[in-house]
Amino acid sequence: MNHISVGEKDTAVDTADDLSHLDPDGQPPHELRFDATVPRGLVHRKAVAEVFVTDSRQLGGDVFEVAAQLPRGHVMLEDQTYDLPIVLEACRQAGVLVSHRHFDVPMDQAFIMQSLTMEIADPLVLRQGDEPARLLISIDAEVHRSRSGRIQGYGFTGELFLEGRHFGTASGALFFLRKKVYKEIRAKGRAALDLAGSVQPLPVRCAPATVGRRDQRNVVVSDPVQRKEGGWAATVFADRSHPHLFDHPLDHLPGNLLIEAARQLAVVAVSREGGLAPASLTPRSVSAEFNQFCENDLATVVEAEAAPFRKDERLGSVAAVDVRVLQQGRVCATIRIEVAQWV
Repeated sequence: MNHISVGEKDTAVDTADDLSHLDPDGQPPHELRFDATVPRGLVHRKAVAEVFVTDSRQLGGDVFEVAAQLPRGHVMLEDQTYDLPIVLEACRQAGVLVSHRHFDVPMDQAFIMQSLTMEIADPLVLRQGDEPARLLISIDAEVHRSRSGRIQGYGFTGELFLEGRHFGTASGALFFLRKKVYKEIRAKGRAALDLAGSVQPLPVRCAPATVGRRDQRNVVVSDPVQRKEGGWAATVFADRSHPHLFDHPLDHLPGNLLIEAARQLAVVAVSREGGLAPASLTPRSVSAEFNQFCENDLATVVEAEAAPFRKDERLGSVAAVDVRVLQQGRVCATIRIEVAQWV
């Protein structure tokens, strides 16, 4: 692989955690445990409370299973259904854990999340019960290595099970860069931007009900406006005090923030064009491609165009929304969100 398209980057935030419990190589698969989370550094989180993954095992070849416990109380959970950000974060953590634990990717390497997709086939499975839910993620990896044998990254596909019930699929691609290479790429990318002459106005968050949210803290876009060219646009509101979206400092805007901004604008586009209540709309799939880094010090705009509704036997009415994330006219990410109004 001669070219790496740089997208969402994540780094290990703390390497001081005890990693001595990791399984020795060559041992048969053990029974997955759900009684304690893995060390936070293994999933690139600063807060222990933000770690969902509890265990992993290699089944043979490049096939793995990752266990996670989903909390019933979390800042991003606003009703009795496990929401998109929670499940996506668990999938991200699973991919990072497999990298460190099973592929021996060094803790000081930069992680590039180039793409991430998830499709929910049965939303009823995501209803919360009386206890924290056990999530199982099966991962089939396709590893990319250099001629010397060093792992450069891997693509993965996976199946998602909650309390033993299948509810969806996920896929994505991760790449790894040495710290020196990462810094060179970041410096070159920023040199091509107009940083000196740019102005980053502080947008005002729209009302939570506009985007189908209840908690003002979780609103990440300004009040959307209709574009002359068609579709809708809003400015991303990056609240760096948010405990989930900004768990630790980054030199760019995180991918989970961009996906949430796309989700919120998609809800607006579908609700206003269809005359529907935003609270009745829920994402049933997301497909994100990260093309460039989104800089912290530049204004970030999301633009959305919604397609007409189609009927789905299990999910009711579904509409696809294509969202672009832009800074200074360049496309940093493209995200397709399918929004469902369940009946």
